[in-house]
Amino acid sequence: MTQIVVGLGLGLAATEYAFRARDEGAFPHVNFYVADPQLGVRLQPGASMGFKLGSNPRTTIHVNAGGYRGADWPEPQPGEIVVVGDSQVFGLGVEDDETFSTRLAERTGRPVINAGVPTYGPREYLEVARELLKSRRPATVVVVLNFVNDPFELERPNTERHAVWDGWAVRRETAPAEVTQFPGRAWLFSRSHAVYALRRWLHARGSSGAPESDDAGGRPIDPGTPSEGGWQDLVHSSLRTQAQRAEAAAQHEQSRGASRAQVEALGQPLREQQDRLRELEDELLYAQPSEFWQRVAEGRPGDIVDSQKAESGRSIELTAELIRQAVAFRQDYKKQQRKFARAQAAKLRELQAAAATLTDSREALLAELGRSAPRPRPHSVFAGYLAEFKELCQRHGAELVVVALPIDVQVDAGEWAKYGVEHGPDMRPSQILLTDLVATAEELRIRSFDATAALRAAQPGVFLDGDIHMTARGHAALAEALTERLARPLPPPVPAPGLPEGTRYAPSKLAWDGVEPASLGAWATGTVQHLGGWLKLRFSAADDVEPIREIEVIEGGSPAAMQMTTATGMTLVTPLPQGAPLTARLYRLDGVGELRIGWEGEQLQAEVVGSTQPPGRSLLFSRPPDELCGCEPCDEMWGDPVLLPACKAAQTQPVKRACEALLACVRHDPLFAPVCPEGQVHAFASNACFTPCDADNPCAQGRCTPWHEAAVCVGGDG
Repeated sequence: MTQIVVGLGLGLAATEYAFRARDEGAFPHVNFYVADPQLGVRLQPGASMGFKLGSNPRTTIHVNAGGYRGADWPEPQPGEIVVVGDSQVFGLGVEDDETFSTRLAERTGRPVINAGVPTYGPREYLEVARELLKSRRPATVVVVLNFVNDPFELERPNTERHAVWDGWAVRRETAPAEVTQFPGRAWLFSRSHAVYALRRWLHARGSSGAPESDDAGGRPIDPGTPSEGGWQDLVHSSLRTQAQRAEAAAQHEQSRGASRAQVEALGQPLREQQDRLRELEDELLYAQPSEFWQRVAEGRPGDIVDSQKAESGRSIELTAELIRQAVAFRQDYKKQQRKFARAQAAKLRELQAAAATLTDSREALLAELGRSAPRPRPHSVFAGYLAEFKELCQRHGAELVVVALPIDVQVDAGEWAKYGVEHGPDMRPSQILLTDLVATAEELRIRSFDATAALRAAQPGVFLDGDIHMTARGHAALAEALTERLARPLPPPVPAPGLPEGTRYAPSKLAWDGVEPASLGAWATGTVQHLGGWLKLRFSAADDVEPIREIEVIEGGSPAAMQMTTATGMTLVTPLPQGAPLTARLYRLDGVGELRIGWEGEQLQAEVVGSTQPPGRSLLFSRPPDELCGCEPCDEMWGDPVLLPACKAAQTQPVKRACEALLACVRHDPLFAPVCPEGQVHAFASNACFTPCDADNPCAQGRCTPWHEAAVCVGGDG
């Protein structure tokens, strides 16, 4: 009996040795998990194992006394970085000193804590960070969101996904309800290579329909910890996001179209009203008696009372009769004139009121359109999670940094081959999910970056063979990119879209036409108008007065100001709130003047003080662009000609509407605004584009100017 037992033992030992040698003493899954009621699983402190995935090199995993990878952590140090994440952060497939946390410490010179644990998801990252923020008080927390599975585990904690079975983390639905305990079970089922090989064989048989099952729960054995979610889910999620993005864009375009239709619907009757006003003004101007009867009625017939007779042949009786008739006609004419004037004045007031109402409605609609401008990009699915994570870090005085980590086939379509897939789906559209994550993080003022470009640049050799995890080369590339990102500040905040409450876009030409202009002084022949928080100055050339050739605003005005020089003078249109002053220098070839805009109550006061002081610089007329002159008389023009190239590029109107759209664009009509280049935004009540800035991102040129909850560069190239 003893010999049988000894022989059996030797046989089992030999079998175990053979399988261990075959496996190089390594397993393809972590096998030292312990159950945790809050996180689902934790790593057994002090454990170690050999790890090998397929044909990839064998590595060794050590777990420190705290239950995380690597050597025991030192005491908390200033500037410490904590990295939280799943198996990618943990570093499956690389040595302890090859994880990107180790490489990050080498490159930054800062202590870095690797707190990544396989099977964990976004909820667990948050809880691990909460623990370590309390115990270690790091300066920075880096959360790596792995797009293999994190988008799908966001609302599903690990306690619902994984359970511990003999040291392995398995999907909860495959875990047995109970197991039979016996001495040595823990070692046998977690450390024996022979038993592991048997269980995998039984699992394969069970999965193929054979009746074999495990010894405890009657279910097929799961050999490890496959991730919930995968590239298929990412594709479907990307398609949904793209569909939502397309629907939002279509709704926005439909809304813009409806708004434009509303504005145009108001514009048409407004134009008709103004035509009637002009007709009425013509009637008032030309509804006069003939010159002869007008002069007779005024009591001064002179020698023309009878143009058919010479003076020598004119009788007293005829003269007296003509005078009598003229006096009578004069009385009738005055009565008719008063009656006509009253009727026309009433009609004039009615038309003016209607035109003013239509104008106000149109301008108010444009202002409302500006305030209800859509967000430039939809929020990521992680938006609420990131806000919660940031608030946690802020409470403990730490900065949160977000890394968007792509799947290998998102980085390089060639990675499909290692899975035996000849024509894998194009994963480029799924990049939208990572882009949304970074955009949302930065909107929340969280430093972040998408690792796709860095990993792509390091190819080939960034990912393990037949597996999603990174190689040592991939970890090094990620550490390099993260080091560079940590050295750069957050991009500046972007101003809110539209306009602040109480401000409006530039009034339309129809609106300006309804405002009575006030004359300026003789030194600068021109007019001034104020409407809806905007000022319009028009300087015209006169026969005996040198025209204004340049305007330089010294005080007041706005980056939304529009200046245009024409052959007959200059126009300046700029935002100017009621009560705000404006001072500008006016340049002529023969002198320099100063325009001063002030207020008496609600009444605008304009004064021009001229001099014969030489301008001291070259002054030139610049003819308006031909594209604009072909749309409107050059001498009546106003707008911002600098916008012309962008406005032409944005033309989408039919030919018959091209001029209207072009003029609307250069006059800052938001319905015709061109698209800004990458990195720039519309700001102020203008269609111009500006570069956002802040204290950490100063302007390369110009001045960082506050605008609508942020700031932009004004001056230079913006």
